[in-house]
Amino acid sequence: MEIDIEKKSQELKEYVGQYESTKFLGDITFLIQHIRFDKPIKNLQGLSSPQRQLFYLADLNITSEPKQKSKLKFQYSDEEFEHIKSLLNEIELGYNNFFYPKNESELNDEWTMKRMVAMPTFLSYFNQGQLNYEEQVIERVIDYFLPFDNEISKHFGIGVQEFVDIYNFIDTFPNEYLNEKINPKEGQQTWEEFCDEMKNKNLMPWEWNEHLPEHYKNLFSFISDNGQTHRYSKQKLVDKFGEIKTSAFLNTLTCKREKTNFLYYTETNILHYKPIFDIGNEEFQAIEMKQIIHAIFNNLFQFCDTPILREKFYKNRGNKLEDKIEQVFQDFFNNKASIFKGYYTQDGNEQDLLFLIDGLALIIEAKASKRDEPRRNPEMAYPLILSNFEETIQKGYDQAYRVKGKFLDREILKIYNDQKLQKHLLDVKTKNYHSSFSIIVTLERFGQIQTDLNELLEIWDDDEFPWSVCIDDLEVFLLQLKKLGKSKSDLTKFLKFRENLHGRIITADELEICGVFLNKSIDSKTLNGNKTIALTPDHSDIFDETYQRKGLGLKNEKNLEIKTSNKYLPFGGY
Repeated sequence: MEIDIEKKSQELKEYVGQYESTKFLGDITFLIQHIRFDKPIKNLQGLSSPQRQLFYLADLNITSEPKQKSKLKFQYSDEEFEHIKSLLNEIELGYNNFFYPKNESELNDEWTMKRMVAMPTFLSYFNQGQLNYEEQVIERVIDYFLPFDNEISKHFGIGVQEFVDIYNFIDTFPNEYLNEKINPKEGQQTWEEFCDEMKNKNLMPWEWNEHLPEHYKNLFSFISDNGQTHRYSKQKLVDKFGEIKTSAFLNTLTCKREKTNFLYYTETNILHYKPIFDIGNEEFQAIEMKQIIHAIFNNLFQFCDTPILREKFYKNRGNKLEDKIEQVFQDFFNNKASIFKGYYTQDGNEQDLLFLIDGLALIIEAKASKRDEPRRNPEMAYPLILSNFEETIQKGYDQAYRVKGKFLDREILKIYNDQKLQKHLLDVKTKNYHSSFSIIVTLERFGQIQTDLNELLEIWDDDEFPWSVCIDDLEVFLLQLKKLGKSKSDLTKFLKFRENLHGRIITADELEICGVFLNKSIDSKTLNGNKTIALTPDHSDIFDETYQRKGLGLKNEKNLEIKTSNKYLPFGGY
C-alpha cells in the first residue's frame, strides 16, 4: 500500500495542533517516562518507536499554528489518541515502503543487499532513542568542550561547567516535586480515613472537594496535569545562578510555540536542540530531563564543528576517546594489564591501544568519526553508509589486524614509542598468549551494520570477526561485569561468544547482545544452531535494573544513596 508521507504528515500536524501545548507536552513527558516500564500503558501500546514518535508529536504541536487558548483543546480522548497513533504508524510505514520492491522485476541480489544494509541503518538512526546514561553524556560534555571554554563562554554567555551545573540543578526538580507534594508522609491522613471523616459529617461526595487535604489536592492535580513535575519558574534558577547565567542558559535551550515549516519525521527536531518549552510569564517546562544534557551537547558540538575550532576539536575528541577506552579497561582489570597507547610496531605502523594481561591480548582501535544521517532512498543511502563503515569499522579492523596477524602467526611483536623505531619498549612473545581479539571502539553507534558485521566487513581468511562496540556500551558492559564479580576469563568467553553471532543476529543495540550473554536468556541450542536470532529491548534490562537499583559505577553517578534505598523514582535524567 502506497502512503503519501507529506499528506499524512500534514494531516497529523493539523490534528495535534488543536491541543494546548503545555498540557499536551506534559502528557508527552508522562508517556516518555513510562516507555521502559514492563507493561506499557495504553497510549504507548502499538507505537513502533515510542520515544522518537513522541518527540515528533511534540515538535508537530509546537510548530503548528498558535491559536487563541480558548480555541485549543486541553485534553484528548482515548479515541483521538488512537487516531494520532494510527497516523504515526502510517507515516512510519510510508518510510518503510521505500525499502520494498515496487514490482518483482526489481528483485536481484544487489537490490536485496542494498536494502538489507540501508533499511536497518535508516530505522535505527531515526527510530532508536538515546541509549546511554546521562552521566556518560555529562562526562562527554566536559571532556570534549571544556578546552574551548573561552570561545564557548563568549558565544553563549555561559561556560561549559555552568551549562552542566544548571542542568544538574533542573534535573533534581521532578523528584523534588514528587517528594514534596505527592509521596505520602508520616502522619498524613489516608484516603480511607478521609472518606470515613466525610461520611461521619454526612457530606455527599460532590461536597468533599473543599475538604480535601493538601496532599490529595496535589495528587489529583498531578493526575490531571502530568507536566507539573517538569515545570519551574525562571526565578528558581535566578536565585541559584543569577540573572545573566540563567538567561544565557534559557536563551540557548528554550523554544516557544510558533508556526514553522517543520513537517517530516526525518527532519531535525527543534527539541533536540531546544528541549525546554517557554510557557510564558517566565515559566518553563522540560519535555524530558535527559534531553536537556543531550541538547547542551548538540549545541556545543554545532558551535565547535566550525572552521575556526574544527581541527582542534576533533583532535581533542579523538584523544579523549582513547583516554576513555584506557580508563574503562584498566578499571575492569584493576590496573593489572600492561597497556601500550599510541605505539608503533616493527613495520612502522602506528596503533591505538594494546592491553596485555595473563595470556590475553586486546588489540584496540579507536574511531571517533561522525556518523552521517542516512538517506531514505536506498540507492542513495547505501554508498553513504558504506563510506561511513569503511572509514570507521573497516579501517579500524584493518589497522587492528596488522597486530592481530602477528599473534595468529606466532611472530614476535616489537613495540616502539616512536615512528622512527628508535625507542624500543618491548618484544611481545605472541606464542605465550592463548587469546587475542581485535576490538574497534567507536564514539557513535552505527546500528545493525555494527552489531552484525557480516554484511559489510571484509576480514582475512585466517581471522575471526572483531568486536565493534560504541564506547558507552563498552563502559556499561564492563561495569556490569565488574558488579557481578566477573573476571578476565568471563570477558574472554564473551568475546568468543560474540565472534559467532555475526550473520545470524538481528538487533541495533549491542547491550541486548551483552544482556543475552549475562542472563543466558537464549538457550544454548538456539545459540549453537543456524537460526537467525532476533533480540528485543528487554534483553538489555539487566543494565537499567542495575543502574536504577544499585548504581553501575559510572563517573559521578547520581542518586546512589537513593538508588540503594529502594526509594528511587527515575523521573530525572535517566
